[in-house]
Amino acid sequence: MAKVRGKATAIIGPRRAGKTYYLFSILKEDPQKYLYVDFENPVFYPMTARDFIRVLDAYRELYPEIQKPVVMLDEVQAVPDWERLVRYLLDTGHEVYLTGSSSKPLSAEVATHLRGRALTYTLLPLSFREFLLFRGVEYGERAFYRNYTRIKALLGEYLEYGAYPEVALAPKEAREPILKEYLNVMIKRDVLERHRVRNVYLLNELLYLSLRSYAKYVSIDSIYRLLKGRLKVTKMTIANYLTYLEEAFFLLLLRKYERSPKARVVAPRKLYLIDTGLSLFGSKDIERDMENAVFIELMRMKSSNPRLEFYYWKSPSGHEVDFVVVEERRVKELIQVSADLSDEKTRRREFLALLNASKELKCKNLTVVTLNEEGVERVELYGMKGEIKLVPLTKWLMGREALRNEPETQLPV
Repeated sequence: MAKVRGKATAIIGPRRAGKTYYLFSILKEDPQKYLYVDFENPVFYPMTARDFIRVLDAYRELYPEIQKPVVMLDEVQAVPDWERLVRYLLDTGHEVYLTGSSSKPLSAEVATHLRGRALTYTLLPLSFREFLLFRGVEYGERAFYRNYTRIKALLGEYLEYGAYPEVALAPKEAREPILKEYLNVMIKRDVLERHRVRNVYLLNELLYLSLRSYAKYVSIDSIYRLLKGRLKVTKMTIANYLTYLEEAFFLLLLRKYERSPKARVVAPRKLYLIDTGLSLFGSKDIERDMENAVFIELMRMKSSNPRLEFYYWKSPSGHEVDFVVVEERRVKELIQVSADLSDEKTRRREFLALLNASKELKCKNLTVVTLNEEGVERVELYGMKGEIKLVPLTKWLMGREALRNEPETQLPV
């Protein structure tokens, strides 16, 4: 993460993804020059911006030789008017880091109240490369092929239990209880308490629906029709509660690719979980786990290249493509996710969808992310032609830069 003089560094992301660990990795080099405060620690909760000045004065009394410590504000969304505090610290010459477990409110407040005086980064659960490093597996250059059997086995764990750092290192029997606790804390603190949710039954229904319908289409209208016969609810309340869940980094919503901005807004969206491990509490499905993992990796790419945008595509006749990658309003790639292409009907359906999207969106860069299959297929269907890359999920998640000097062979199945 780049550090710019005079600007705060804001790190947002789901709880337990490693934001605090990142701060600790910075301050461990010289702990005395840093003032770290966790605003969800009972010692500091509740705290106002005025109260924090007393903490800063106490630090200066303890370390009089350091009058301007680097200030780290962890889970800053717990402090009312926190942006005023950050402005004060910047105005008085302090270097400031802040973290938060709320996405849209925190980002909006950074943009509105700090007025260009902060750089915001999103920290997601572990990438597959980071997951392998946590598990002590080398993957660079030829090590990827040497350790491929182990890497493929770990991919199964990555999809099954997700990518939270603590879960990655926990014994197998502890992973599900840890994830359940994460989910409970996320919903209690970042949804129920933060937004003072009244209709807890509706929120539970939306959680139930999300955990069983990830990587599927959702719309306010369809949810309303499903629930209106069983409970008193409005479309506005449903929309608000989905927004709360998205802000808490429980779920992410993907828009449909449409040339009209209005059409994008009204079209159903595809729902993804922030971590595939959470689907243990819903309807686990390997292909949907794969698609969810691909989407989270695309979001990670956006963190390093903000010009990227992602959508799904669906034609009036029903052909669907999982991901449309757009950069500066140009379609750069079409990505389909399919665990198994051995069935000819499945293979034909996936290829035909890509060819239809390729023709409409004027994009020839076509990819199918598979579980095992690798190669390039030259396809012609109904007069449409295209070259389609088949890439195993292990290899796609690694990224080409991690596989330098790879041999001219396919991966073992």
